[in-house]
Amino acid sequence: METDNILQLQNVTKKFGDLVAVDNINFELQSSEIHAILGENGAGKSTLMNLIYGLYRPTSGSISISGTPIRLKSPKDAIEHGIGMVHQHFMLIENLTVAENIALTVSQFSSRELSTSVKTDAKIPSLSKFRYRKDEAIQITNALSRQFNLDVDPNALISTLSVGLKQRVEILKALAVDARILILDEPTAVLSPQEVTSFFSILRLLQADNRSIIFISHKMKEVLAVSDRITVLRRGKKVYQGKTGDLSARELAKEMIGEELSEIERKATEATTDLVLHISDLKVKGNRDEIAVSNITLNTYRGEIVGIAGVDGNGQRELAEAIMGLRASVTGQIEILGRKPIGTKHIRQCGVGYIPEDRRSTGVITTFSIAENLMLNTSQIDEISKWGIIDQRLKYEYSLSLIDAYNIRPPIADAAASTLSGGNQQKIVLAREISPQPELLIAVNPTRGLDISAAQYVHLNLLAQRTLKKSVLLISTELDEVLQLSDRLYVMSKGKLIDATNYRDDIETLGLFMSGESHTVA
Repeated sequence: METDNILQLQNVTKKFGDLVAVDNINFELQSSEIHAILGENGAGKSTLMNLIYGLYRPTSGSISISGTPIRLKSPKDAIEHGIGMVHQHFMLIENLTVAENIALTVSQFSSRELSTSVKTDAKIPSLSKFRYRKDEAIQITNALSRQFNLDVDPNALISTLSVGLKQRVEILKALAVDARILILDEPTAVLSPQEVTSFFSILRLLQADNRSIIFISHKMKEVLAVSDRITVLRRGKKVYQGKTGDLSARELAKEMIGEELSEIERKATEATTDLVLHISDLKVKGNRDEIAVSNITLNTYRGEIVGIAGVDGNGQRELAEAIMGLRASVTGQIEILGRKPIGTKHIRQCGVGYIPEDRRSTGVITTFSIAENLMLNTSQIDEISKWGIIDQRLKYEYSLSLIDAYNIRPPIADAAASTLSGGNQQKIVLAREISPQPELLIAVNPTRGLDISAAQYVHLNLLAQRTLKKSVLLISTELDEVLQLSDRLYVMSKGKLIDATNYRDDIETLGLFMSGESHTVA
């Protein structure tokens, strides 16, 4: 591997008012290396990447490409300098084909030439001149796909692709404009184990083609498996940089949070025979009128965590929303403690707590204060109301007690939820949904986007419900999370539920279940 620095940041600082998001950081990306960036939420990872990709400008310091200082005013400038970024949330046009998405990207940056190693006589499509050439776009897509083993049908609509294939299209977009530096933001967050293995092979091919990769992830095992060097950020500062393998996962976690992180001990216990949730032959439609949940039957009991793993988009959201009365079912029955609730309010009254998958859109109202968000559960409203009128003193006292119990920071009841970190926003959701002591807690991707310490806090709260003989239904795309916490394990694939408890030590089979290549319907 060459050791020349292709990218260098010198004394880079970024301030937002009085907040120092990135504090005097020096960073070097070597030619043909995979460099991982680790850090807690708010450590400065995203800000640093946005500086490199031209979304932000440094308050002070300099950025150089191959020793030449550059000024990046926009992502277009970054791409012109050979920097590409694959965002965690894909930037694809769903109703266009793969080739059309790639052609659109190329047309926007027509001054960039295709990689000289791509053997194609096709001219770069020029949508800006209203002369889109389908055959040329397909030829470019196929040439890049073959070279980097990124097999994808150039004529397929984006809306029909799996998450793993959509990610390949994003990478192809960057390669089509010959990005020599690739920034990958949480690239494995929504992939099955097999897709992760395939993805790492693709990264090695890109590395062999003399491309350099910045890999942002919170999955320690994957960082240790694929990276050459690791940089750790904490509170905007670089606190560690070294070769992969110099520090263990535990030591890296300590660098990230500044203290030793204790391991979660999950004690063995037996679930009771008290039935809490009973689902029979449930069928639910998705937003496009397709069958998203297909004839599912499932029971949960007191004193257990039932885990459902799966790649995003396989019916998990629709299942949770149907249980909560937020989405109508086509057929089937849902019973909670022997009752057939009608509507979300009735379901709440049956003793159900709900941690939705997207805390910012459905978990909290960001313009509301912490106190107001803590009151968004009808059981809390009943606690602080008299004759249908909220007692403001009781509201304030009750909010402060929850803020203290769940260590929400800052501990200011009137602070807007929008000013809080993702971890503290999730603590609001946990406090609101768990404090009433629900008999059934439904948690959907409860640690998505959270750093290692915030994720551990969520896990401890879920295990506490299990200890209290409550029933927990954990639906997560994080297979490790489901394996760590669940007593019984299912995989959801293409709307069907697969009993996978007996395969919890067989990651290969679980991956096949998740990808839909092999299944036994529960």
